[in-house]
Formats: sequence, C-alpha cells, structure tokens
Amino acid sequence: MLFYSTEAQMAVADSPTFPAQEDVAIDCQCYPQILTLQDWQTYFVKFYGESVPDFFPKPEAGLYTQRSFPGQLFEISFRNTVGRTRIGSVSVRVESRKITESRYEEMLSYIADKFSNLVFSFASPLGQNYRKEKAGKDIAYIEYLFLKKYLRDASPNLDGISALILANPHIRLYREFSRCSIDAITNTQPAMLLNMFTASDRFAPLKNEQHPLHATNLGQKIFQKTGKNLYPTEALEERKHLTVDTNENRFVKHFLQTILRRLHGLQKDLKADNKSYLNPDIEQNLDKMTKGIAAFLADPFWHDVGRMVFIPVSSQVLHRREGYRHLFQLYSLLQLTTKCDFFNKDDFENLLETKDTPTLFEYWSFFVVKKVLDDLLKPKSCGAIISVNPLQQHVEAGLCIKYEDNITLWFNKTYSGASGCQPGGSIAWNERSGSYSHNFRPDIVIENEGKLLIFDAKFKGKRGGFYGEDEDGSTFSWKDEDIDKMHCYREAIKGVTGAYILYPGDNEVVYQSHNATGSYEGVGALPLKPEARARPVQQHLNNVRLIVEEFLNLS
Repeated sequence: MLFYSTEAQMAVADSPTFPAQEDVAIDCQCYPQILTLQDWQTYFVKFYGESVPDFFPKPEAGLYTQRSFPGQLFEISFRNTVGRTRIGSVSVRVESRKITESRYEEMLSYIADKFSNLVFSFASPLGQNYRKEKAGKDIAYIEYLFLKKYLRDASPNLDGISALILANPHIRLYREFSRCSIDAITNTQPAMLLNMFTASDRFAPLKNEQHPLHATNLGQKIFQKTGKNLYPTEALEERKHLTVDTNENRFVKHFLQTILRRLHGLQKDLKADNKSYLNPDIEQNLDKMTKGIAAFLADPFWHDVGRMVFIPVSSQVLHRREGYRHLFQLYSLLQLTTKCDFFNKDDFENLLETKDTPTLFEYWSFFVVKKVLDDLLKPKSCGAIISVNPLQQHVEAGLCIKYEDNITLWFNKTYSGASGCQPGGSIAWNERSGSYSHNFRPDIVIENEGKLLIFDAKFKGKRGGFYGEDEDGSTFSWKDEDIDKMHCYREAIKGVTGAYILYPGDNEVVYQSHNATGSYEGVGALPLKPEARARPVQQHLNNVRLIVEEFLNLS
C-alpha cells in the first residue's frame, strides 16, 4: 500500500491486494503529503465506504480510471501525463521518464509563443481592430494559457511590468488658463497682456497721480495712450503642471481591471460543479495573478488616472515603451484570439488540466515542422480548414498555412474516404475523397504540386497508448505498428510520396520505396525530442529539415 485517505476511505497500492478490513489498511499505511506515482506503472484504488465517491471517475470517462472490479476496486494509470493532479482531495504528482514536468511546462510555453505568433501574423494588424466578435468564455483555457504566459512566466512578468510602468510612467504636460488678480500674476505671456486691453471693464481708475501703480511702467504707458489714470484689475495667466491622467494610463488601468474581472471569471469558469481543479497549479496561478494585479491597482499612482474613453491604438507609448507595450500586446492577443479558430479548444483543456503529453507532443512537433518551413519559405496566409461538404459548412479541427511557390502546410487535415462497393460491383469513387478507403487524419502534411509529405507525431505504443521501450517508461526506438500506419497513409491517401513518424526516441530509419528517387520517398521514423527551453535536439531537427528540403527540391 502507498496511501490511505481517512476522509475518502480510499487506499492506493501498486498491486490489487488490499486488506479486507479498513482498520488494517489504516494501521499499515504511511501518510505522505503528496502521493508520487509513475506514468508507466499501473496502480489500484480501493474504497472502504458504502459507495464510491462522486469525485472518482468511471472508466468510460477517459481519465485515469482504466478498469473496475468487484468490491469497489479499480485499476488506474496516469500514462502519458506528468505533473500535479488530484484524486478527490488527495494531491498527486505524476513523474515521467520521457518528459519531465519542467520540460512539459517549457513545451507548453513554446506552443503558446508559436500560437500567439500565428494570431498576430495572420489576424488583424496590431493596433487596428480589437473588437471581440464573441464572449471569451468559450476559450477559457486558451485565455488562461496566455495570461499565465505573459503575466507569470514571461520576462518581464507582472511584477516586472508593474515596476517598469511605475518607475517610468507616461506623463503629460497640462496647460490651463485662469483669470487672476493683477497682484497674483507670476508669469504673463505677451498674448495674455494683449487680452487685458480688449475689455474696458477690466480696468479700474486710480485716485490720483500719486498712486504707486501710476509710477510703474505699465501705469505710465496706459496714461500716455489714454490720458487717464487707469490700471488693469485682472489678467489671464497660463499655468502648467504634469499629470498622469493620460489616455495611455487610462487604457492600462482599464485593461488591468478587465483582466482582474476575467481572472475572477476564470476561477469560476474553469471549475466543474464547484470542485477543485484537476490540476491544482491552475488554481494557484490564478490566485497569484489575481493578487498581483490587485496589488498593482492599489498603488496611489492610479488615484489620479481617470476613466478610459477610447483606446489610443496608434500611441507610440503603447507600442514601444517598456511595460506599456507588454500589456498592449497581451490585450491585442486576447482580442484577436476569438477570431482564430486554428486549433481544437478541447485540446487546451487537456493540456492544462490532465497534462496530456501526446497532445502536447503533437502540437510541439507541428510547430517544429512549421519552423523548418518558415526558415525555407515565406508564409503568405493562414486559416482554419473548412469542411468541403456544402450542406455542412463548418470549421474542422485543423490549420492550413500557405507559403510561397504554392507550398501548403496542413495540421490535422482529414482525408475523407470513399463509400466502397460490393464485390463485382461498379466503382464507387468519390472524386472529392482524399482516401480510397476509410477516413484518415494525419497530424502534419506538407503539400507541393499535388504531392504530399506526412509527419505523424507518435507518443504512444504498448498498453493501449503508452510509448515505452522498457518497463520503466524509457523510449529508444520506434514501434513497427507505427511504421505500418505510415504504409497505410502512403497507400490510401492520394499523392503521398513519404510518410514518417516523429517520436520521442533516439534512433532513426528510412525505408525507401520501390523506384525511389530520393530518401524522402518511402516511410520511416524520425526521433524528435525537446531539449532546454523546448528546442528540438539539433541532430533530430537536421534530419527533419533534410527530408523537407529533398521533398521541396531545395537540397
């Protein structure tokens, strides 16, 4: 036995053998603060209460529960996940030999950067249009991902942004004109003096020539011009002072208040039935960001900043000044995100909540291949993949990026299959189908003049979705069944010349097809593993680049 929870009457062990009586389980159990489990290992959970608690998912939920047995006994496995999670109120840390928790966070930050670059590169130009077309609730996990990236993980983070703005705030010189008594005037411009002589009611008569004001230069000039002993009673004076009540500061204050409201909304939206997050890091990060923004807004600096009337999108302060530009970039990104249905929003929930490593590896591999193409060709446009069915025009899960020379990069494009026919029957070929059998949806496809090069990210293998060469979860080589899948792609999908798996291993192989004219023509396996800051191993990247260059006839 590894753990026992008195509150949940739940025991966890690495074998299905448990004490029959609950008091025996309590006696032989230690109580670690955090239960540490391995992603490659199978564990068992037994409940000693009258029923299974509601927090424990059924096997069909698709989470960590694999099978159920009589006596409230369950098999669980956290394969292909890493990091912190929960089983009810029990804190669990899942360890992985393939990708550590810190490397997972680096890869998540990597795809957040690349996703934001897609949004900025192909959506409305920065500083032009920031109108949300729908509420942000439907992208709660994506919004959380960007807030965490810019306010918690980036440099500068929220604390740094606060320090930059407060140390060098945008200040405007404010000018105002006021009518003052003549003896209170300290600085009068020539134009103000001219204004004194435009209204006769602003002069008062002096009693006699012995009045001290009559002897002044101004009194003598007035007497010479009018022949009367007059002197002005008041004048306009220009007064200048510095103010922080600028449009830029009003925008920052408004945006911070908006973020604070969204963080409170996210704390509510991302919870299910008022229960704790599956990933407790989300709750902690939201709490830290909320407290950080509240502390920033509590600074006396904001007391003199008024209400925002309009957004100065052309302001060079928002575009260039440190601190201001970081918040303006985040604001722009959040406004544009709802217009960019590039990826499946459910994927981001899995990435953040359950730490779904295969999904993360798939996105990361796509952006690595995209970086290879970006270095070779100039991108021209980007858009979501649209269904070709005229009766069901909807956005498919996928992305299409077009490059110069009619090169196209596809992500999760579906190649529809044909209806087939009976033996001896007529050919029932659908001209719009991409596959002559059933549907296929490879992860990454590069198209060049009707020819296709496929890369399929594989972070799986034995035991129904776990990719491990040894029993400890280590990965060295590819799986033959994944190579077989590449043969299926090459055979069934029209125009495929090469199909390769990308997997987190060490060995590479290329099986050239019959009559191949280049190494890219065939099937194979290419290792692709992340190093520090989620950069791919250089040799792995070179292998992918070599295949792509040969396919594009650039080598």
